[in-house]
Amino acid sequence: MQALPYFHPAVRDLAWSLGSPPLLIRSDNAVHWPESAWHRDIQAAFHTHLLELDRSPRPLLEQLARRTDRRLGSYFESLWHYWLTNNPRYRTLAANLPVRVEGRTLGEFDLIVEDTHTGRTLHWEIALKFYLGQDDTADAASWWGPARRDRLDIKTAHLLQRQSRLSEHPAAQATLLSHGLNIDERWVIMKGRLFYPAGDGHSAPYHSCPAHPRGAWLYGRRLDQLAPMHWLVLEKRQWLAPLSQPGEPLLTTSALADWWRSGQHRHPVCAATFSEGRETGRWFIVPEDWGTMDNQSL
Repeated sequence: MQALPYFHPAVRDLAWSLGSPPLLIRSDNAVHWPESAWHRDIQAAFHTHLLELDRSPRPLLEQLARRTDRRLGSYFESLWHYWLTNNPRYRTLAANLPVRVEGRTLGEFDLIVEDTHTGRTLHWEIALKFYLGQDDTADAASWWGPARRDRLDIKTAHLLQRQSRLSEHPAAQATLLSHGLNIDERWVIMKGRLFYPAGDGHSAPYHSCPAHPRGAWLYGRRLDQLAPMHWLVLEKRQWLAPLSQPGEPLLTTSALADWWRSGQHRHPVCAATFSEGRETGRWFIVPEDWGTMDNQSL
């Protein structure tokens, strides 16, 4: 797992949000999916600023503290908003711009950005997603969110067919015109991590970025079958960047298995493994009924 040269958790999350490879890469004439090189380049260009933040993170923390939505996706978006405010090339023209028809919200533009090098106006849809694969992992329909309320193929279709194409709707065109905006390009920026079933031989989903961040998942009853490792159970706010120093006592594999058996865990738990103070892997541990849970949203 690639280490990041920053110590403050929020600065590490900002660097990871910018520089980590995307989940998907697609060839699409209508929508641009920036590849890993673009993400590496924008992080590298921001390295000096990140080092300054690592020494004095107050500007970043103050912006993050202004959030009213405490969900992880909102945190991820706020990190991108901070970068847009402080990088020399891209400039925010509108953020979370709603499109309404007769009092009903049709959709929302995540970000409308000016590329000051080209003068072009870009509509960016950004997403943070974590999926666990089961059965035929080459099929995007086999990848579910931890709570099984979301699926990779459905999210991708929504991004391609609705969210990124919002500017084609007459009501959206009227909204853009009222703000003096005209979209030249549509981009999808989709970050996160794909968790494969524990063990070898599982294929990556079609259209996935070859370098996408990976993890593994297993049923809690199988923890005793793993080799000895050192673990930290993560809070949701720790799901983004790899951790450098855990800062709290680690659990052995045996202790983690005992902890799992001692509780009535009805939801998946995210955990990280460590060696010599560095994170070496990211895992989801799931209850026995996870693979058969009904998905009420489909």
